[in-house]
Amino acid sequence: MTTLAATSPAALTAFPAVLSPVAPDTGSPAVFSALPDVFPAGAAVFPALVSVLVAGVITGRALVLRRRVLQLAPLPGTGPGPAPRGGSAALSSGTDAALPGMGPALPGVGVVLPGVGAASGAGADSGYEFVTGERVMLSGPVRRAAVEHARVHRLDVLDLVPADLPVERALDLARTLDPRRYRSDPLAVGRGAGFATLAAGELLDRAGQARAALDPGAFGAATARLRQFTTSADLAVVPSACPRGPLGRGRRAWLSGLGVPVSRVVATSVLGYLAMLVALAIAPLWGLLAVVAYCAVPYLVFAGTALAPYDLHVAALLRLVREPYGWWRTLTSPPSTWERERADRANAARSYYRAEIDRGVERFLGPRREDCPWCASRSLVVHVRTGDMVHGKPGRFTLERCRDCGHVFQNPRLGDEGRSFYAREHHDHHVPGVLEPRVRGDVLHARARFAAAHVGSPRAWLDVGTGHGHFCRVAARLFPGTAFDGLDADARVEEGVLRGWLRAAHRCAFRDLPEELTGRYDVISMHHHLEHSGDPAAELDAAVKALPAGGHLLIEQHDPECRFGRLGRVGLPWLQPRHLDLVTADNLVRALGSRGMRVLAVQRRAAHHRHDATAAVHLGLTAFAPDPSRPWAPGPPTRAARLRHVAAQAATPPLLGAAALADRLVLPLVPGPGNAYRVLARKDEG
Repeated sequence: MTTLAATSPAALTAFPAVLSPVAPDTGSPAVFSALPDVFPAGAAVFPALVSVLVAGVITGRALVLRRRVLQLAPLPGTGPGPAPRGGSAALSSGTDAALPGMGPALPGVGVVLPGVGAASGAGADSGYEFVTGERVMLSGPVRRAAVEHARVHRLDVLDLVPADLPVERALDLARTLDPRRYRSDPLAVGRGAGFATLAAGELLDRAGQARAALDPGAFGAATARLRQFTTSADLAVVPSACPRGPLGRGRRAWLSGLGVPVSRVVATSVLGYLAMLVALAIAPLWGLLAVVAYCAVPYLVFAGTALAPYDLHVAALLRLVREPYGWWRTLTSPPSTWERERADRANAARSYYRAEIDRGVERFLGPRREDCPWCASRSLVVHVRTGDMVHGKPGRFTLERCRDCGHVFQNPRLGDEGRSFYAREHHDHHVPGVLEPRVRGDVLHARARFAAAHVGSPRAWLDVGTGHGHFCRVAARLFPGTAFDGLDADARVEEGVLRGWLRAAHRCAFRDLPEELTGRYDVISMHHHLEHSGDPAAELDAAVKALPAGGHLLIEQHDPECRFGRLGRVGLPWLQPRHLDLVTADNLVRALGSRGMRVLAVQRRAAHHRHDATAAVHLGLTAFAPDPSRPWAPGPPTRAARLRHVAAQAATPPLLGAAALADRLVLPLVPGPGNAYRVLARKDEG
C-alpha cells in the first residue's frame, strides 16, 4: 500500500500542477482548479477548514434527523405515499364523494366536514375518537385503519402524520421527536404533526379534552397533554394530503402549544444560517460546500422515507430565501384563538404581579432569626445572597450556614404568602401540563433502584411532595405489585391520579396526614421535599409516626456540602427562593437514629445529578436575558430586551451542549460529595 510518507518529493511538488485548470502537458481539465488560489502558501487553510466543518455539522445533523424520520412507518392498510390533492383527503368519513368549493387550508389546520365532528366516524363506535385541527379531513379507510391499528397494538394515543407534510413542519417534527423514546419512555413528552390524533375515549375524558376542532395552539397543547395520560402511544404516516397554506402560518402557536420555546427554535435556525454565510464569506469556493449542504437538508432528511413533503423541491432549491421568510412569518403571523386566550391570562397575571410588587416584596420575608433552626447555635455566617434564580422575580434572599452543625437555611425566611407568590407562575403564566418541569428519567430510575435493594416488594408506597407523581410513574415498572399514592399541597397530585400515575392523592401538608392512614404505607419517600418544608425536623417526626414497624423511609435532598455549590448564585443546591433548609447528610443520619430509625444505606457521590454545568448555564442565561414578556417584568418589553433574549436563546444550544459534556466527562473527576445524597432507613420498633 502506498502511503503519504512513501510519496516522492517530486510527486508532491507536481501535485498542484495536476489540479491546475489545464494540465500543462496533456491539456486535460482539472476539477479543483482553484485550489492553488484558495491555498496560497497555506494561508487560507483555516477558512477552508471552517467551511468544511460547517458543512459537516449541517450534514451530520440532517442525518440524525433522517434516522428519526426512518422510524416513522406508514399506517398498515393505507398504502404508501401521499394521496393526491382532492383524493382521499377530500373524502368524508364513509363516503367516496369529493367536496367541492373547499378553500385553501392552513398548515397544521385541517378541514372539518359539514356535519362530521372530530369524534365521529369509525373511531366513535369502537371506543376511540379523533382529535383534529380546525379544517382536517380524513377518509373513511384511513379512519378505520387507524382504529384497527390502535386496537391491535393496544394504543391509547395514535398521532397521524400526513405523508406530504410540508418541509417546515416535518423538520419541526423531526427536531422535537425521537420516535423510539416516544414509544418506550414513560416520561416522554407528547409530540405529533398537528394533523389528527386518535385517542381512547376514556383517556380524553380523564384529560378533560374537548372534542371540538382545535386551532394549532390548542392542538399542540392537547398533543403534549394526552401523552401524559398513557404509556401506549405511537405515530403513523397516513396517505392523507396535508392542507396547504402560507409558509409559517400557525407554526408559532403550534410550537408554543407543544411547550417548545419558539424564540429558541428561530434563534437556533438563524445561528445555522449565519454559520453557513460566514463559511461562504471567508472562503467562497469552499463555502459553497456549506451552501450545498444547507440547501440539501430536505433531501438528506426525507428522500426515501415514509414522508414525501409536497414542497420538497421548492424547499430545497429556495431554502436560502425561504428560511428567512419562514422566520419572519413564524414571528409575525396573526395570533390564533389559543394564543389570544393565553395572552389574556398573561395580562391578568401581569396585573396581579404589578399590584403585589408595588406593595413591596420585602413584606414576604419574616424577621431574621439569630440562631440555627437545627442545633440552636448562634454562630451563623452568610453563605449565599441571590435573587429569584429560576424566574427572576424581584426580591433578594440570603442563605446562612451554621458554623457548628453545617445546616444551611434561608434567613430571613419566606412566609406562606411569599412562597405562594414565587410559585404562582406555575398556575397563571405557564400552560398546565405542558411546561411543567422536565424530570430526568435516569435520576428517577436511580432512586427506585436504590430502594429496591432493601425494601423488597412493598404493598403500598406514599411519595411525599410528589408533584404529578413522576417518580411513582417510573418506580411502578420496578415495583409492579406496589400501589403508589401521592401527597402534595397543590392540585398537581390530583392531576397525577387522573393521569394514572398515582392510585390515590392526598392534597395536604404531610404533617396533616389523616390519622387513619398511619401504618398503611410500607415505604414513605421524600425526594427533595425537606428543602421546601420549612421544618424538616417536624417532617421527620411525621414520617416516623406514619410508618408501621418494619416500614422504610427513603429521603433524597440536595447536599449543602457539595463542591459545586461554590458556583454561588448559579449553584443548583441553593435554588432560591424555593429551598428553605438544607440538612447535611450527617445531621440527617443522626436525626433518624434519634427517632428510632435504623439507617440501612447512604449514597453520597452515587446520588449526584449530572447537571450542575447545564443548570448553571441555564440559570445564568435566564438571569442575563430573562423573557421580556414575563408578567412580573418591570415594564413593557423593549427592543433591546427582546434582542438580548433572542441572542441568549441562540447561544443556549451550543452552551448547553458544552455544559452537558462537562457534566459527563469533567465534573465527575472533581472529588468530594455530589450535589445530592440519599438515605434509606428502617423503622424497627412500632
